[in-house]
Amino acid sequence: MITVNNNIVLYISILLSLFAAVVEAQPFRFQSKRRTKIQFMAAGKLQALWNHPAGPKTIHFWAPTFKWGISIANIADFAKPPEKLSYPQQIAVTATGIIWSRYSTVITPKNWNLFSVNIAMAGTGLYQLSRKLRHDYSSEAEIAKE
Repeated sequence: MITVNNNIVLYISILLSLFAAVVEAQPFRFQSKRRTKIQFMAAGKLQALWNHPAGPKTIHFWAPTFKWGISIANIADFAKPPEKLSYPQQIAVTATGIIWSRYSTVITPKNWNLFSVNIAMAGTGLYQLSRKLRHDYSSEAEIAKE
Protein backbone atom coordinates (compact mmCIF):
# COMPACT_ATOMS: atom_id res chain seq x y z
CA MET A 1 0.00 0.00 0.00
CA ILE A 2 1.28 3.43 -0.89
CA THR A 3 1.44 5.95 1.92
CA VAL A 4 1.50 9.64 1.11
CA ASN A 5 2.85 12.30 3.39
CA ASN A 6 0.30 15.09 3.98
CA ASN A 7 2.98 17.68 3.17
CA ILE A 8 3.47 16.16 -0.29
CA VAL A 9 -0.26 16.45 -1.00
CA LEU A 10 -0.19 20.06 0.20
CA TYR A 11 2.81 20.93 -2.00
CA ILE A 12 1.23 19.29 -5.04
CA SER A 13 -2.06 21.13 -4.54
CA ILE A 14 -0.19 24.45 -4.15
CA LEU A 15 1.78 23.79 -7.34
CA LEU A 16 -1.38 22.90 -9.25
CA SER A 17 -3.09 26.06 -7.99
CA LEU A 18 -0.14 28.17 -9.11
CA PHE A 19 -0.09 26.43 -12.48
CA ALA A 20 -3.79 27.10 -12.94
CA ALA A 21 -3.31 30.77 -12.04
CA VAL A 22 -0.43 31.17 -14.52
CA VAL A 23 -2.35 29.37 -17.28
CA GLU A 24 -5.42 31.52 -16.67
CA ALA A 25 -3.34 34.72 -16.85
CA GLN A 26 -1.39 33.86 -20.03
CA PRO A 27 -3.22 33.82 -23.36
CA PHE A 28 -2.42 30.95 -25.70
CA ARG A 29 -0.19 32.27 -28.53
CA PHE A 30 2.32 31.00 -31.03
CA GLN A 31 5.65 32.81 -31.08
CA SER A 32 6.18 32.61 -34.83
CA LYS A 33 4.43 35.00 -37.22
CA ARG A 34 4.66 32.60 -40.17
CA ARG A 35 2.59 29.42 -39.80
CA THR A 36 2.31 26.39 -41.99
CA LYS A 37 -0.95 24.64 -42.84
CA ILE A 38 -0.17 21.91 -40.27
CA GLN A 39 0.43 24.52 -37.60
CA PHE A 40 -2.92 26.14 -38.39
CA MET A 41 -4.67 22.75 -38.14
CA ALA A 42 -2.85 21.84 -34.91
CA ALA A 43 -3.46 25.29 -33.48
CA GLY A 44 -7.14 25.01 -34.29
CA LYS A 45 -7.43 21.60 -32.58
CA LEU A 46 -5.46 22.74 -29.53
CA GLN A 47 -7.42 25.98 -29.35
CA ALA A 48 -10.69 24.04 -29.55
CA LEU A 49 -9.53 21.72 -26.73
CA TRP A 50 -8.26 24.66 -24.70
CA ASN A 51 -11.52 26.60 -25.01
CA HIS A 52 -13.87 23.62 -24.65
CA PRO A 53 -16.37 23.98 -21.77
CA ALA A 54 -14.83 20.81 -20.26
CA GLY A 55 -11.27 21.76 -21.23
CA PRO A 56 -8.09 22.20 -19.16
CA LYS A 57 -9.20 25.59 -17.84
CA THR A 58 -12.04 24.00 -15.87
CA ILE A 59 -12.50 21.51 -13.05
CA HIS A 60 -14.48 19.41 -15.50
CA PHE A 61 -11.15 18.41 -17.06
CA TRP A 62 -8.91 18.03 -14.03
CA ALA A 63 -11.22 16.01 -11.74
CA PRO A 64 -11.58 13.09 -14.19
CA THR A 65 -7.90 13.34 -15.11
CA PHE A 66 -6.87 12.79 -11.50
CA LYS A 67 -9.56 10.13 -11.13
CA TRP A 68 -7.51 7.98 -13.52
CA GLY A 69 -5.30 7.31 -10.48
CA ILE A 70 -8.05 5.11 -9.03
CA SER A 71 -8.25 3.04 -12.20
CA ILE A 72 -4.46 2.77 -12.40
CA ALA A 73 -4.32 1.64 -8.76
CA ASN A 74 -7.01 -0.96 -9.48
CA ILE A 75 -4.99 -2.21 -12.46
CA ALA A 76 -1.92 -2.43 -10.21
CA ASP A 77 -4.02 -4.58 -7.86
CA PHE A 78 -4.41 -7.20 -10.61
CA ALA A 79 -1.18 -8.66 -9.23
CA LYS A 80 -2.65 -8.84 -5.72
CA PRO A 81 -3.90 -12.24 -4.53
CA PRO A 82 -7.72 -12.43 -4.75
CA GLU A 83 -8.12 -13.14 -1.04
CA LYS A 84 -6.73 -9.66 -0.29
CA LEU A 85 -9.36 -7.92 -2.42
CA SER A 86 -12.28 -6.18 -0.72
CA TYR A 87 -15.90 -6.65 -1.78
CA PRO A 88 -17.06 -3.22 -0.52
CA GLN A 89 -14.19 -1.42 -2.23
CA GLN A 90 -14.66 -3.15 -5.58
CA ILE A 91 -18.45 -2.76 -5.45
CA ALA A 92 -17.95 0.97 -4.80
CA VAL A 93 -15.48 1.31 -7.69
CA THR A 94 -17.81 -0.60 -10.04
CA ALA A 95 -20.96 1.28 -9.01
CA THR A 96 -19.19 4.63 -9.26
CA GLY A 97 -17.98 3.75 -12.74
CA ILE A 98 -21.41 2.68 -13.95
CA ILE A 99 -23.37 5.57 -12.41
CA TRP A 100 -20.99 8.35 -13.46
CA SER A 101 -20.54 6.91 -16.96
CA ARG A 102 -24.22 7.43 -17.54
CA TYR A 103 -24.17 10.86 -15.90
CA SER A 104 -21.26 12.06 -18.05
CA THR A 105 -23.29 11.49 -21.22
CA VAL A 106 -26.39 13.42 -20.11
CA ILE A 107 -24.76 16.55 -18.67
CA THR A 108 -23.92 19.64 -20.68
CA PRO A 109 -21.16 19.84 -21.81
CA LYS A 110 -20.64 16.17 -22.55
CA ASN A 111 -17.48 15.20 -20.73
CA TRP A 112 -15.77 12.35 -22.61
CA ASN A 113 -12.80 12.35 -20.24
CA LEU A 114 -15.20 11.64 -17.36
CA PHE A 115 -16.96 8.98 -19.45
CA SER A 116 -13.73 7.15 -20.33
CA VAL A 117 -12.34 7.13 -16.79
CA ASN A 118 -15.61 5.79 -15.42
CA ILE A 119 -15.80 3.05 -18.05
CA ALA A 120 -12.26 2.08 -16.99
CA MET A 121 -13.31 2.13 -13.33
CA ALA A 122 -16.36 -0.04 -14.01
CA GLY A 123 -14.30 -2.47 -16.08
CA THR A 124 -11.49 -2.86 -13.57
CA GLY A 125 -13.97 -3.11 -10.69
CA LEU A 126 -15.98 -5.84 -12.46
CA TYR A 127 -12.79 -7.74 -13.25
CA GLN A 128 -11.61 -7.56 -9.63
CA LEU A 129 -15.04 -8.64 -8.37
CA SER A 130 -15.01 -11.61 -10.75
CA ARG A 131 -11.54 -12.61 -9.50
CA LYS A 132 -12.71 -12.40 -5.87
CA LEU A 133 -15.94 -14.32 -6.54
CA ARG A 134 -14.13 -17.06 -8.49
CA HIS A 135 -11.57 -17.40 -5.72
CA ASP A 136 -14.12 -17.50 -2.89
CA TYR A 137 -16.60 -19.87 -4.53
CA SER A 138 -14.09 -22.18 -6.24
CA SER A 139 -12.18 -22.45 -2.95
CA GLU A 140 -15.38 -23.34 -1.04
CA ALA A 141 -16.30 -25.93 -3.68
CA GLU A 142 -12.86 -27.55 -3.44
CA ILE A 143 -13.06 -27.64 0.38
CA ALA A 144 -16.55 -29.21 0.25
CA LYS A 145 -15.30 -31.98 -2.08
CA GLU A 146 -12.52 -32.99 0.35
